[in-house]
Amino acid sequence: MGFQESINKGASYLLNLQYEDGRFEGEFSASTFPTCAYALTQLEMQGQVDEKLVDWFEEYQNEEGYWGLDVSGGSDNEATLFAQLALMEILNTGHEEKIEEILSKVPDLDLKLWIIKIMYARCGRYDWKDLQAPWHISTAMRIGEAIMPILPKSMLANFKPPEEYAPPVRLFGSKAFNEMFIAEQYTLVPLLLIIETHTQKRDHAIKTLGDWLLRNQCIDGSWFRVGLISLISLMALMDAKACGYNHLDLETSIEKAYEWSQKLRTFDGGCREAINLNVWDTALSVISLNFVDDDKYDKQIRKAAKWLKENQNDDGGWPFSGLPAGGLPSDADDTALSVSAMLKSGIDKHDPVIQNGLKWLLRKQSENGSWGTYRPGAGDTSCVSVTCHAIDAFLDAGGFENEVEKALDWLRMEISEDGYWSDLWLAKNTYGTSLAITAFVKAGKGDIEEVERGVRWLHKSQNPDGGWGEDMAGNLKESTVEQTAWSTQALLMVDPKSSTALKGLKYITENQKDDGHWPQACVGIYWEVIGGYSNPVNPMVFALNALKQETLT
Repeated sequence: MGFQESINKGASYLLNLQYEDGRFEGEFSASTFPTCAYALTQLEMQGQVDEKLVDWFEEYQNEEGYWGLDVSGGSDNEATLFAQLALMEILNTGHEEKIEEILSKVPDLDLKLWIIKIMYARCGRYDWKDLQAPWHISTAMRIGEAIMPILPKSMLANFKPPEEYAPPVRLFGSKAFNEMFIAEQYTLVPLLLIIETHTQKRDHAIKTLGDWLLRNQCIDGSWFRVGLISLISLMALMDAKACGYNHLDLETSIEKAYEWSQKLRTFDGGCREAINLNVWDTALSVISLNFVDDDKYDKQIRKAAKWLKENQNDDGGWPFSGLPAGGLPSDADDTALSVSAMLKSGIDKHDPVIQNGLKWLLRKQSENGSWGTYRPGAGDTSCVSVTCHAIDAFLDAGGFENEVEKALDWLRMEISEDGYWSDLWLAKNTYGTSLAITAFVKAGKGDIEEVERGVRWLHKSQNPDGGWGEDMAGNLKESTVEQTAWSTQALLMVDPKSSTALKGLKYITENQKDDGHWPQACVGIYWEVIGGYSNPVNPMVFALNALKQETLT
């Protein structure tokens, strides 16, 4: 099959992922943590779990008796302990023979992570007292809290609760809490509420934490549109209700949260961590279809751009998932991609929707020139891919030379000694390196030393089959279409005759299915404690981009 034929078939399949309202959206694969949390909440809400959920635990347990963080495999102690707890709780409600067989294979493991300890304690299988830090650690924490007001923000951004001991409830509302990454805040509050309802049971603390959860619940019933966070929040509100917490919206909140949790279910019976990334999916699809053939797919591109425009937040940015009436915070990655997508779709740069998006990005650029996901310096880390996407947006808009130059200077400083750039959100070094190379080339700096070093690293990281692959920690593994595609495109942008890139193109075309799609892999990283995810949109857009890049030579 020729490259153009492969592109045509792939683009045709990608259009199957576009909805009537214009958005593109792929269904994530399941992860172990939200699947376990869902099992516990389904037991509490209905008194039993469905057969398909038990089948999921059976299917994804490996030969050694472990579960990985996600369906990509592997063995993770904390995921295994969580799955073991869920199955032990299910055991007395039915499926005894099957569950006993599954549990018999689980190895003996010690509880270490405090989040999992809380789940065990909540089910009466761990002593709440053992969650408290020893006096010397507790004393050190109090001293740290006392001196925090005089500590530099860079140190506060690195503050992390201890892994083995639950943080004190007094952490809520503190300076350290306010400087945490936003997803960590949303995770911590319901866990603190669960601790409070099972230990001191102070009415004022329960009310303060419960009220925070109710204020921050999205209109669709979720919290942050994320599986584990929402399920833990649902547990916390049920515990608060049992302790006498009363609020006008409490019953409705619980009902909406449980109803929303049903949407997490995947075709194989598990639960995915995020409900979707449809802003990401839509923006990337627009950019890819425009790159492939802007005339042929003009109707679909304009429809998708209209959906993006309608899902812009009032502050000018975009969230990772479109939500009626808003409710999700804007992030720099989706804002940058959305601005680029709409500019490429033909929307004038002076249109207010574009101008507001650019202004949002300008406000969020860090002093060092980079972009993080949400808030510079507030528990948020500067990110290579987010910075590269912001560079793209400003290059597409034109007239932002100073901001682009500052961002490129930061990128030059971020290259590792081995010649790669590491990323936060997709796996891992191939993604960061490919985007950094691409950003320099688009900015007219493809001949600098850092690009040469990145190219050399990609050359030596290629697998024998012509592809690239690594896990969320950056360890090399079997090739994936996604990682092969973005690595191949970057190499072609530097050298259209690259023999390494040609091997990558061969891998891509050989792995395309008869109906035009490419198989998806767990290359997305939601949170390293939680695991990764696969998304059917990703292999499509990245493979199409790589193949189209080759035809431009």
